[in-house]
Amino acid sequence: MKSTKFIFLIPILLIVVLTLLNSYYLLDNAEEAVVERLGKLAKVESEAGLHFKIPFIDTIHTYNTNEVISLQYGYLPVSGPTTSAPATYQDVESEAIVLTKGSYLVNIGAIIQYRITDPAAYYYNVDDQEGTIRLAFESALRRNVQNQDLDNALISKDSISSEILPDMTRKLNNYGLGISISAVKLTDVLLPEDVQPAYDDVNIASNEKDSNKSQAEKYSNEKLPKARADAYQLIQEAEAYKAEKVAQAKGDVENFSQVYEKYRVSQEITKKRLYIETMEKILSNVKEKYIVDLNNDNVLKFLPLETKGGN
Repeated sequence: MKSTKFIFLIPILLIVVLTLLNSYYLLDNAEEAVVERLGKLAKVESEAGLHFKIPFIDTIHTYNTNEVISLQYGYLPVSGPTTSAPATYQDVESEAIVLTKGSYLVNIGAIIQYRITDPAAYYYNVDDQEGTIRLAFESALRRNVQNQDLDNALISKDSISSEILPDMTRKLNNYGLGISISAVKLTDVLLPEDVQPAYDDVNIASNEKDSNKSQAEKYSNEKLPKARADAYQLIQEAEAYKAEKVAQAKGDVENFSQVYEKYRVSQEITKKRLYIETMEKILSNVKEKYIVDLNNDNVLKFLPLETKGGN
C-alpha cells in the first residue's frame, strides 16, 4: 500500500519540482529580459538578480544590452584559426558581388557590429532581425558603391564605410529594430578572380599610356620652343625683307619720278644724259672696247680704245 502511494506521489513531486524550477529566472548586470505572457509583452525586466514568473505561462527572452554582436556580410567562416594555420572563409556570392559605376564587379566583405538597446522592439517589431540588418546594410552598400568609380571603390574602404553607417542607421531606426550600430567596416573590396587578369591588363595599358604621354609631353617641351623661335626668326626676316623691298620700291618710284620731271622739262637733254649714263654702265663692264666707223667706202674702220697692257 505504501509503495503504491509513493508511486502516485512521484508525478506530483515532479510537477511541483518543474513548477518551482520554471517559476524564476536570473539576470546578470548587463542583461534585460522580455517577459512574454500568452504571446504578448507583459514587461521588460532590467534589474539584475532573481525574478519570479508565472510557470508555464510566462516566456523569458534574455538579451545582453552591453554585448557587441558581430555580423559578417559577404562571407562565412569555414574554420577557425589554429597555431599552424589561419582561419578560412567562404564567399557568399549572393551578397559579396556588388556593381560599381560603369557596371564593374567587385567582391566585398564586411563586418557589422551592433548592440541591442530595446529588447522588446528587437523581439516584437521584426521577425528576422539578422536578415533585416543584412538587407539594410546591403541597400546602403549597393547605393553607395554604384556611385563609386572602380579604382576609388578598391582603395576607399574606410570612406565608404563611414558613408554607409549613417544611411544604414536611418533605415534601421525606421524599422524600429531597437538596436544601435556600433561600427560598419569593409574588410575586403577585391576584384573577382576571373576579372583580375583583365584588370591587370588594363592597368598595364594605362601605365603604358601615361608613360607614352609623358614622353610625348617631354618631346613637345623640347621641340616647341625651338620651333617657335625658328618661326619668330623667319617672321622677323620676312618683315625685314618686306621693309627693305618696300623701301627700295619707294626709292625707285621716287627716282623715276624725278627723272620723269626732268625729262618732261627738257626731253632731248634728258635722253642724251640717260643714254650716256646707260652706256657708261654697260661699257664699264666690257674689257675690250672699239670705235667702229661705218662709211660708204666699203672699208671697216675701228679704233681700239684699250690695249692689253692697260688703258
